[in-house]
Amino acid sequence: MEMAAIITVAKAAVIIMAALAAVFGLGLAVAAKVFAVDIDPRVERVTDELPGANCSACGFPGCSALAEAIVKGEAPADACPVATPEAIAHICQIMGVNVDERTPVVAIVRCKGGPDVGECIVYDGIRDCRAAMLLTGGILKNCEYACLGLGTCADVCPFDAISMRGGTPYVNEKLCTGCGKCAAACPKNIIELLPIDKHVPVQCLSHDKGKVVNKLCKVGCIACKLCEKSCKKEAIKVIDNLAKIDYNKCVNCGLCVNACPKDVIANFRKARKTGAAVPQAEADYGRKQNPKKKKAPAAV
Repeated sequence: MEMAAIITVAKAAVIIMAALAAVFGLGLAVAAKVFAVDIDPRVERVTDELPGANCSACGFPGCSALAEAIVKGEAPADACPVATPEAIAHICQIMGVNVDERTPVVAIVRCKGGPDVGECIVYDGIRDCRAAMLLTGGILKNCEYACLGLGTCADVCPFDAISMRGGTPYVNEKLCTGCGKCAAACPKNIIELLPIDKHVPVQCLSHDKGKVVNKLCKVGCIACKLCEKSCKKEAIKVIDNLAKIDYNKCVNCGLCVNACPKDVIANFRKARKTGAAVPQAEADYGRKQNPKKKKAPAAV
């Protein structure tokens, strides 16, 4: 009798559990129908075209969030600065829109002093430029405008496009996608993004007077204005002791490069044309092109 009672209770328990499972299952099914969120199939297709780096250079938390924004019309089809032209074209096809073809941008390092700019203090803290900036005010080198050389830009690059050489960051343009994470991370604003068809950058940020620069750095702008005088397009001006290029006027002729006595202005044209991965390391400079060129005029 006891065994029969146990079996009866067990059967009842099984029936009750089955009934509860059926009720909960039905409830979940109804809830799924009631609270279902329709997902536009284009979201997945757009996501597949994005690089998947989730670098947030577009301003959205990740690639899937950007895809949703594009499909909803909250972001343009070419909102991803990292996507290839082919990927952008495919996204445009998915969305049925047209966008103008854009010129890719790459990161440019605006300081080439490196080890030539001596250190004014010995920093033994965390190997991070931002930490050093907070601790020292950003003055590790004799030149207050110089790259700190601790490699934060290389650490944050999701594409391994930056390597440190002698305390100076070098950009591999074959890997650089122009996401801008390195520029955002640099506390000294040493890195900027430029269209890849702009071959002539000024690789100095010092606003010190020429005499001061001459004492501190072998490759710093001394505001001699030879670059300004050489430019036939009036595309380069010396403002506040620093050469500045107006890229709306610059035609990449390289006259300012040849005129610069301090090798501050680079020409990446030839290096890029030959397919160099790191044009920064193979750029043409005035003294390289004209080794017998006269010395710089006296700095003031």
